[in-house]
Amino acid sequence: MVLAKALVEREKEMEKTYDPEKGHILPEIPLHEAREIMTRADFIQSYDHENIFTIDSRAMVRADSVPMQLAFREICAIEGFDKHLELTLERIGDIESLGRTRELTIKDLWNSGKYRIVVRDTRGNESGTVEFAVAESEDDKDN
Repeated sequence: MVLAKALVEREKEMEKTYDPEKGHILPEIPLHEAREIMTRADFIQSYDHENIFTIDSRAMVRADSVPMQLAFREICAIEGFDKHLELTLERIGDIESLGRTRELTIKDLWNSGKYRIVVRDTRGNESGTVEFAVAESEDDKDN
């Protein structure tokens, strides 16, 4: 729906959507821009196979047909659509964030136990460290 909305917005910027010789002119977005617009760029090809969008030989993305563009326009015109889309994208982000979150359970930190964790970026370069250690107890301070 994010890409459909972008196509509807692009259509509003067009001078004309019909040419007597060529017929209907559908709004287009370059594939690289469409991938930036989408929350999941890998979905564009599957939507092309399902005849929702078309990727032409010039790497331009558009609605698969005039009726599909009309459907996009109708859906985007529904009252509250923008807010609903925004909330949906927020929920998707939250769910995907859960999938990227890892939980560590650290055990056996008695008798001055320590763990040193090295944080690395996607290329394997060390970008920081985290160290967990047992805090000195009140009894140890008194002795």
